[in-house]
Amino acid sequence: MTSNQRIDEFLKLQDKGISLDEIASTLGIKPQTLKRDLNKNGYKSVKGKYIKRDEKSQNVSIQVSFVDNELNQKNNEKKAKKTTPKKTKIAEQSNKNEKVKVKNTKTSKTKKDKKINLTQEDLDKLCEVYDWYLEIKDCKSLKPKKTKKEIVVDFEKTEDKTVSMKVDKGVWEDFLRLCSNTSHDRKTLVTQALSDFMKVHKDLL
Repeated sequence: MTSNQRIDEFLKLQDKGISLDEIASTLGIKPQTLKRDLNKNGYKSVKGKYIKRDEKSQNVSIQVSFVDNELNQKNNEKKAKKTTPKKTKIAEQSNKNEKVKVKNTKTSKTKKDKKINLTQEDLDKLCEVYDWYLEIKDCKSLKPKKTKKEIVVDFEKTEDKTVSMKVDKGVWEDFLRLCSNTSHDRKTLVTQALSDFMKVHKDLL
């Protein structure tokens, strides 16, 4: 199954309310592999649901209201007959100042609306770092090793007694494996085990 086929199947199952981990298990892949395919194909998680990103840049439009040019021109022609050349120059200068103010306003607003966009290559690198983290977070080699507990021998020593008895084969094999991992001999360990057992059931003595 190709990456696009997996994504199509994922979107169908996602619409049915199935989680990403369950879908990944159904498709027979790891959840991080499915996430990497979604990111590479332009999908982004929004409130737990993957949707297609709109890669088109948003243009900010600035609306500026202007006075009707034709009406303004007629009024200027009527005033030109009555006003002196000095007043005309003042009016032209004021119009230039207004245009400069509008340009400055556009420039300042545009600077405020700038955003930093991540490229697809940046997203791929972030996915690789996240996958690496998932692989090592449960790594046993990074966890502290457990120290073996030493067996405490605290029974009161008396004379030795030779006995002969039958024990379960599986229990005896486990006991021999325990003896090989400690510094005590078999006699000491058997005696300590019997002593501990009698302490627990001392009401039967």
